Amino acid sequence: AYCAFAKEVATAAQEQGWPELLPLDTIDRQSPQNFARWGRALGEALGISLELSHQPVQQEKTDTLTLVSRRDYGTEVQAPTAILRFALPRVSLWQRLTGAGFARFTAGDLIGVLPDESAVPRLYSLASGHRDGFIEIVVKKHVGGLCSGQLTGLQPGDTVCAYLRRNPGFRPGRNRVPLILIGAGTGIGPLAGFVRGNRSHRPIHLFFGMRHPDSDFFYGEEFPAWKQEGRLTRLVTAVSRGPRPQYVQDVLRGDAAEVARLIRNGARIMV
Repeated sequence: AYCAFAKEVATAAQEQGWPELLPLDTIDRQSPQNFARWGRALGEALGISLELSHQPVQQEKTDTLTLVSRRDYGTEVQAPTAILRFALPRVSLWQRLTGAGFARFTAGDLIGVLPDESAVPRLYSLASGHRDGFIEIVVKKHVGGLCSGQLTGLQPGDTVCAYLRRNPGFRPGRNRVPLILIGAGTGIGPLAGFVRGNRSHRPIHLFFGMRHPDSDFFYGEEFPAWKQEGRLTRLVTAVSRGPRPQYVQDVLRGDAAEVARLIRNGARIMV
């Protein structure tokens, strides 16, 4: 609802000749924080003090997730990040029958985590599906980040409150056309989940950007096995801090002929 409101205001502002406040896609991402920032920018344009706060109409029912393991990266490049793995919570018979809650989920779905001292959940993409037997996310610690600071501070045995949110618009589908996955940093999370779940050996080409392979090569330990098992066809990496700095768009251009060939063969692209 707040995204619809923001779009109406932006349209009216454009008709009045005001400069663009913030791109609409910054608030159309289920982010109450971006909505609040947009509201402050709107208030400045109007010359008034304006604080907008999105309050969910109905709070989602949460489960308690227990951390079972963590892997840490990024300290060498001042970007501390952790791959956090939680145990599956106990689900009722009704949930098993209906697929509600954590009884059924796929990589690319979201979990909403409620940090301490806040009623506003933060959403993280899942790097695992229910068939994997665990819940996994990739979290970078942000300076002053309430939820990321709490999550990256967890130790095995600690718990958080979270709920599952389906994300049907971000799924690879079940056909056999080649899949091109493009991501950088923590964006690798759901993409790694797609590769892990590729039991049918669908052709998957993954383009992944990192700062340095010694600091933040997330899932670097798993990729060789996934390739050997046929879950991953090809991995192309871009390293932004090295003798020859490259970003994902650079390696995509360098591989343009192969990418074009895959697209001609009906490849699906997910970013």
